[in-house]
Amino acid sequence: MREASTRQRVFVLGLDGATFTLLKPWAAVGKLPNFKRVLDGGAHGILKSTLPPLTPPGWTSAITGVNPGKHNIYSFFKPMRRAYRRRVYNARDIKAPKLWEILGASGKRSIILHLPLTYPVDPLNGLMVAGMMTPVGAAHYTYPRELADELRRVIADYRLNVDTTYARAGRLNTLLKECLEVTDIHCRETLYLMERKPWDLFFAMLHTPDLVMHMFWKFMEPRHPFYPGPNEFQDAILQCYRRVDVLLGEILERLDESSHLLILSDHGFEMTRKNVFITNWLVHSGYLVLRRARRLAFKRALFKAGIQRERLVKHLEAWRLAWVPKLFPESIKNQVPRSRPSFQNIEDHIDWTRTRAYFPSAGGSAIYLNVKGREPLGIVHPDGEYAALRDEIIERLGELKDPETGRPVIGAIHKREDVYWGEYLDHAPDIMLLPASGYFLNEGLGDEVISRAGGGKVERSGNHHMDGVVMLYGPCVRSGVEIQGARIIDVTPTILYLLGLPVPDYMDGRVLTEALVPDYIERVPVTYTAARFEASTTSGFEYTEEERMSLEERLKDLGYM
Repeated sequence: MREASTRQRVFVLGLDGATFTLLKPWAAVGKLPNFKRVLDGGAHGILKSTLPPLTPPGWTSAITGVNPGKHNIYSFFKPMRRAYRRRVYNARDIKAPKLWEILGASGKRSIILHLPLTYPVDPLNGLMVAGMMTPVGAAHYTYPRELADELRRVIADYRLNVDTTYARAGRLNTLLKECLEVTDIHCRETLYLMERKPWDLFFAMLHTPDLVMHMFWKFMEPRHPFYPGPNEFQDAILQCYRRVDVLLGEILERLDESSHLLILSDHGFEMTRKNVFITNWLVHSGYLVLRRARRLAFKRALFKAGIQRERLVKHLEAWRLAWVPKLFPESIKNQVPRSRPSFQNIEDHIDWTRTRAYFPSAGGSAIYLNVKGREPLGIVHPDGEYAALRDEIIERLGELKDPETGRPVIGAIHKREDVYWGEYLDHAPDIMLLPASGYFLNEGLGDEVISRAGGGKVERSGNHHMDGVVMLYGPCVRSGVEIQGARIIDVTPTILYLLGLPVPDYMDGRVLTEALVPDYIERVPVTYTAARFEASTTSGFEYTEEERMSLEERLKDLGYM
């Protein structure tokens, strides 16, 4: 670290999906020396994620200090209120003030890199580069706009995101190379801006650990049903973590002795052994009714015969005919099944006039009831019928067991009001599901309710877990302390405190005081304010149809729909 200054600053390194399951063993044997330095010299602990443990609600809770019931983000997709079509969230859908907006009101400058749901980019006191949920080819993804030109000028082959079409085509060698290259690019970007631009808060997020763990977990895990034995990808995840460890070392060298470092992930990660197709269960249980059975059966027959959209795309690319699909509308292309089951493949086949419950999103891990007066063709009366049906589904779904083990496949089932609170509670799903360890709640129709996961090249073998990570390091942090009971909503209050600011009293999180030196807490007690801050929701925004399609294609590539 450099010599101390009189300026209080906090550097936040966000690592999408990072888990102590991998971090601690690798650090202990010297593979991640800079993480070991932080673990030994600072405080750390499990950081409980949101329910579901998913990128949009997780990071939004981290940068607002409130639960989804107050900030309005529950998954990648908005509730289906206007039509039975999924629409992705954008930055304007976040209803709570964000960390940098609160800091800006106190004259503090922020540099924000690649956080999800920061597009469209709004003005701030500082700099911003938008992150996940930025459309491919977006022209204005930085603030100020000229920052994009500067980054492209100083960083060779600069780009925002990994090209996920490699995942779609099963080109794992190219996908891994792309992930590592983008990680290096964002590391160079971070160090460039850290050294050359003024800041009080620097918040850099790396998404690539999440993607690499999704796609490559089975290659390092001998316990996975589809572990191939010693293979060329067995160190793929470690390679990504080591890139981040090098960045961490560079950050530590550049921080002065009065600055603090906070490292966090939005959720943890674990091996996925089996898929659970909740839609299959809803159909079998009579809660979701399909029509056009012949057409859907034909599509599933194509799937079983190996005629799948991703394979066709791969062959067309090989034949230099990648332009051909652009000649057809999405409605035609959707008749060719995807290698991953998708709600989109069946939504046109659902008889909404007889459907009482549906499961629209794998990542969202939630069941919605088709409520009269709320959904376009809702049939469930919101009074007594709603409560009785919800209780019935919760009871029956809790009895769903894996026939091979006899154990429940759902780890926890919650009513929305039991896990969320706030003025946007009505936008929440009706039933929240948390799978048992090793299971992934998939969308669309599978061959069976429960099936093995990770067998194909484009199928994920690692998925999200509730236990993320938090690490604190700096002059006011206790050494070797393990933090207990930390939640992702505690991140913003802790950062505000370290920057010498009071915590707004509407926040649900708390300052992680147990990680800090007691003498410092006594000298500088935590304070609160009743002040209210303006969130950037003053004007509406909707993606264009082209932008929406590009985002949905990316989410499909990543396995989130």
